[in-house]
Amino acid sequence: MKKYIVVLLTFFILPNLHAENVFEKNFQQQGDKNLKSLNPDPQTEIYRGWDKDKDNIMMLEEGYDLIGFSSFAGTYVPPAEALDFGKQIKADTLLVYDRQINEATRATAIKRARENIKKKKLDDEGKIEEIIIDPNDLADSDAMFDFYVSYWAKLPKPLFGTHLISFKEDDERYEDGGLFVVAVIKDSAAANSGIERKDRIMTINGISLKEPNEFIKELIKNKGNVVEIAYIRDGNLNNIKVQI
Repeated sequence: MKKYIVVLLTFFILPNLHAENVFEKNFQQQGDKNLKSLNPDPQTEIYRGWDKDKDNIMMLEEGYDLIGFSSFAGTYVPPAEALDFGKQIKADTLLVYDRQINEATRATAIKRARENIKKKKLDDEGKIEEIIIDPNDLADSDAMFDFYVSYWAKLPKPLFGTHLISFKEDDERYEDGGLFVVAVIKDSAAANSGIERKDRIMTINGISLKEPNEFIKELIKNKGNVVEIAYIRDGNLNNIKVQI
C-alpha cells in the first residue's frame, strides 16, 4: 500500500459510550455480498484517509476491493469502534475520514491545526507520522463530525486485473458499448499488457461488451489461453493479445 497517502492510526482504547456500534449501524454493503479477503483471519489495520477518490483508486490498484462503508454525522466516536466492526466483517484495511461540521472550539481548533501540519509534512516531505488520538483532544463535547469509513478486502491474484464499469443509458458512449477501466491492478496481466486507467475495453475475442460480467465470463472460459482484446485510448482503437 502507498503509505504516503494514508497514515496508520493509533489510539488509546477509550470506553465505549454507545449502546450500539454506530459504524455497524450505519454500514452499507457494496456490491458482492460474498466478497471476502484471501486471508481467512486478516489482521485488520486502520488508516487515516486523505482523499476518498484517490484513495479508492489506490486501494483497487493494490489489489483490494470495497466491502462497504459507514457514513454518518454525530459527536466524536473513537476509531476503536470502527476497528471492532472491521474485525467483525473480516476486513483487511479500514480508511477513516472525519470532518468537523460545526464551529471549532479551542480544543478542536488545536487538534485540527496539528493534523493539518502533519498532512503538510506528509505532502512536502513524504514522511509518515503516527496520529495519536489522546483523550485530552476530545474535550469538546459539542463538536460534530461527518464520519466516513471504507472497509477493504485483499483479493487473490486476478485472471486479468481490471476494475470495470459499464456506461449508463444517458451516456453518449452507451450505444457504442465498451467498458470503462476504473483501475488496473499492479503486476496483473492487464498491467503487463499495457492497459491503463480510463481506457475503454470494446471487445474480447471479437465479442462486443456492454457489461463487466460479459468480460469476466469470457476470461474464465479462456483461462490458460491467449485472448484478443480491443480497447480505445485517446480516440484510437488498439488491439492486444494477452495470456490469461
